[in-house]
Amino acid sequence: MLNQTDPNVLYQETQKLLARLGEQYTVPDIITENSTCIFILESPHIQELQYGAPVAGASGATMSKHLFGPEYGRFPLGRLVKKNVEENKNRPRLNRIGLLNVCNVPLQGNAYKAAWVPQELGEWLRDLASLRTNNQRDNYGSPRLNAIQAVLLDNLRAKLVPLQSRNLSLVPCGRFAQKFFRLAQVSSPKWQVIQGVPHPSYNSWDRVQYAEVVAQVRETLKTQAFGDTSQEHLENHKNGSILT
Repeated sequence: MLNQTDPNVLYQETQKLLARLGEQYTVPDIITENSTCIFILESPHIQELQYGAPVAGASGATMSKHLFGPEYGRFPLGRLVKKNVEENKNRPRLNRIGLLNVCNVPLQGNAYKAAWVPQELGEWLRDLASLRTNNQRDNYGSPRLNAIQAVLLDNLRAKLVPLQSRNLSLVPCGRFAQKFFRLAQVSSPKWQVIQGVPHPSYNSWDRVQYAEVVAQVRETLKTQAFGDTSQEHLENHKNGSILT
């Protein structure tokens, strides 16, 4: 099986692999009927598996800090969005946020428990990681990398197509998500796509060169949540609770 080069066979094997990994390692997207600002991200990692939400670790904390203010930098965005949905908190900005991963299982091998991963999957996990780190390419010399990419693209298209009828702001974060969004070739006249937003890992949203585009995301979210983003208007929405 591992030496197969037939694209159809490898595509099917990739589907089986992701389904098998997904039995224990799936982190679902969070998109509701109220979501109007959807962040497209790469894949879950250890913190995301622990909390069952995208960007539930340090990257999510960076996002919260820049979207809501420094005082919220200790609250990862994924956890806030999940809590808002599950507990019906109805926080205006959190209501508007959707979180979508290109891949709903980890691409990094160290997210998987070594005692669980069968030996025959080891080579596949290395290829998942390779696809993640070599995201500057659209095509690969390895038939299996191309098959993995094809499956992830089809999965992403299946998520995006039902959203075409909605007025949305889409924010692909980082080169991996930007590449997959581009290759998916799904668009809509109802979408605003905010380009050039880095992945929030390693505090990249703090860098001066990204300040303008991050500010655009922040203002877009405020406008969607409140309409009027003036300080007076925002003050009228405060009720003492977090992220009103």
